Amino acid sequence: MASVLMLALLGPAARAAVVPEVSSRTAPSAAYQPAERPTLTARASFAVDITAGVELWAQEADRPLPPASTTKLMTALVVRRWLRPDESITIRPDDLVDPAVYANAGFQPGDRVTVTDLLAAMLIASAGDAALALARVAGERIDPEHDVPRAAFIDAMNQEAARLGLRHSWFATSDGRDVPGQTVSARDLAIIAAAVLSDPLLAELVATRTREIEIAGPQSRRITVVNTNQFLTEPDALGVKTGTSVAAGQCLVAAVRRGYDIVVLVLLSSRDRYADARALLTYLDRQYRWFTLDGRSFAELARLAREGIVPALVPTVVVANETADQVRVVIDRQHSSADDVGTVRLRIGTSDLFIVPLLRVER
Repeated sequence: MASVLMLALLGPAARAAVVPEVSSRTAPSAAYQPAERPTLTARASFAVDITAGVELWAQEADRPLPPASTTKLMTALVVRRWLRPDESITIRPDDLVDPAVYANAGFQPGDRVTVTDLLAAMLIASAGDAALALARVAGERIDPEHDVPRAAFIDAMNQEAARLGLRHSWFATSDGRDVPGQTVSARDLAIIAAAVLSDPLLAELVATRTREIEIAGPQSRRITVVNTNQFLTEPDALGVKTGTSVAAGQCLVAAVRRGYDIVVLVLLSSRDRYADARALLTYLDRQYRWFTLDGRSFAELARLAREGIVPALVPTVVVANETADQVRVVIDRQHSSADDVGTVRLRIGTSDLFIVPLLRVER
């Protein structure tokens, strides 16, 4: 199964993406009714619970399409392998982009900017000048003998794609501008997004709405970059990246929290990416339910919590809404003075999904 293969490739990276705040959003508990599949304007789309490894939606998910600035997610992953966050980079004339054509941070030759701030400009404001500067310096580090450092960086991007197990993607630029042969698939972008979200620095940046950047050098100043991703205003949103170009149309990689799980949505070549994303997320919330092993999902656990007894772990499980009424907890209570006072089983039908110890905690 594709989703199982994807999580096998990602391994701990996907699981590390879980954030320490649980969302209480679940689908309604009314009797099951099949959700009507949304009609999206995107040519390709994909949705996956990257924590559980469950594929939730796929439509032309393996179709290679132009990536536009979603490319910068891969750029960020390679930069993190080769450059330290506190390194300072001096902007050169060949790092600049045409401001009438490409998103940019307005850097000038001689500006000195840290790697962290360049990553911020690239991931928040989709700045192409930041992407080119990072690729140049990282390329020099990757292969000091290469005549074209950015070409060495592109090679490293494609090596990283192979390491992640991407099957329908090929990178030819660090900023995602339209060039022949540069493609990515929606499924591949979900894998890239999971890797980005597993990196604490990158995860923080892609979820940041605005950030102030310090620029040193002859024209020292501070600038504020604003996130291009309007989906960040949605409840439980975690990022990730937009992309827009003539060849690619509107692209969006978005992540939202469901319980302790993270769901990634990818839309490529859309005519209205945010409407598509909302329609797809509404469908997913009608088609699936996320249960967390806590008092928000189960009244029995809420009662135990009032006694100072809680599960040792608090996993989230995603199930199809048609089987949601079969999900229940079974509490095996042991009256003991020890901290371990029994177990709780999360079951669907007659099958155990989790068996977790119950612990007594101080209230």
